[in-house]
Amino acid sequence: MRRLQFALLFFSLTIPQAMTFAQSGTDSGSSQSPLLCGKLNDGMNYLPPDWNTFVPPSTGQSYIDPVFGCAVKRLTNSSADETAWDGSHLSFMHYYSTFTPINATDTMVFIISNDGLWRIKDLNGNMVVPSSNTPIFSGHPVWDAMNGGLFYYTSYNALFSGSVIGNTIQRTPMHTFTEYSAIVSPDSADLSQDGDHIALVGQNADNTMDVFVWSLSQQAKTSLYRTTCTISGSVSGSSQPGCLHKLQLTADNLLTMEFTYDGPNLENGIRLWTGSTLAHLQDKTDHYDTGYDLNGNSVFIAMNNSLTLQNLINPCPSGWGMDVRPFSSMIAGQSTSPGNICLLDHPQYWHVSFRGSASQPWMAISFFDARPQGPEFYSNDPNYQIPPTSSAWELYEDEIVLAKVDASAVYRLAHARSRSSEGYWAQPHATISRDGKYVIFTSTMAYPNGCPANMHVPGQCSDVYLINVQR
Repeated sequence: MRRLQFALLFFSLTIPQAMTFAQSGTDSGSSQSPLLCGKLNDGMNYLPPDWNTFVPPSTGQSYIDPVFGCAVKRLTNSSADETAWDGSHLSFMHYYSTFTPINATDTMVFIISNDGLWRIKDLNGNMVVPSSNTPIFSGHPVWDAMNGGLFYYTSYNALFSGSVIGNTIQRTPMHTFTEYSAIVSPDSADLSQDGDHIALVGQNADNTMDVFVWSLSQQAKTSLYRTTCTISGSVSGSSQPGCLHKLQLTADNLLTMEFTYDGPNLENGIRLWTGSTLAHLQDKTDHYDTGYDLNGNSVFIAMNNSLTLQNLINPCPSGWGMDVRPFSSMIAGQSTSPGNICLLDHPQYWHVSFRGSASQPWMAISFFDARPQGPEFYSNDPNYQIPPTSSAWELYEDEIVLAKVDASAVYRLAHARSRSSEGYWAQPHATISRDGKYVIFTSTMAYPNGCPANMHVPGQCSDVYLINVQR
């Protein structure tokens, strides 16, 4: 589903050489209270103990990460919870890092299985709405920003709201887009930070696509870009329609679009639709997220340097770091800017999740491996290498981390313990809740030596885990 080739351009496979950390044990530069757990500003390299023998608890139970001290709760059990139509076991995920599966009141979570069906559980892993009572979505659902029992989804050419009532969903049509043959809530896009805007894609009669922002309160399009590329078939049910690989809203409700192919052309790489032009953010495909910094600037969080866009200069010491930079400087084509901040220098492969602003300054970052041989394969895989004899365990490898948007604090929460080299859905894809209190991630930690027999998809046996990081 998601390509990993881009990462080979950005990262070498050596341990980071330049890291800067505060020396104190508290987040002295923050107006917020310290997090409930984790190692703060620690630059040591930690191997997870019992790598091949660790067994997580049963659904609804927690364990304490033996290195970083956070309580990690298990929400699913792929070997036991549910079976597919053919009697096989389903694998569970929370989907992707850039939208939150947790509702506004931190009481329910969307979980998808690898047969494509969604269900809603509570934060102890108990079923709230089974997949049999959940609508078939085009793309993925997004929770309302205030009402914990309300979410939005697309089906065919209509936008719906869904209200959780007991163990069922009350479905209410909100708007039918008669100008399109189909619409979709596409891969990666969450509801806007102001809670009033949703990014959608509509299919035109000539098979071009309208990428647009819809205001829930105004019942109107506030921004629209029409692609020149086309799609064969229908966007309905497709999370990544046609040439569009990823779509996200900026904090101030502008469209960012990641097209399928790298390159300098109009519909390549990552572009920002200003309402009149497509500004070049990157000429590569990349993992990224958006939000506000502590000064209220709308920012772009990614790996940015001259390989992602000509003339860009990365503010990190190595020139290969993950940074935070205002969209205003990128629109202006500034190679450097006083607002550009080095978040992490020379990290491993990563996904990022940010719902933030000055009142919620934390982003979740999860790290994974993509080497052809290494410790993040199942131990029964011929490509597996025992850590640390492979000389490959890197700083932050396989970790779930919270970083403050101004780079003043990094909390290391837990090892994901996932064998992420086995495939895309084994990557942790950690995501942070809208209020910053919870982090959810996916892991195969229950099966370090390989998946059980009779899985719905051989080799896929991931589960969903939860960390409470703030009161």
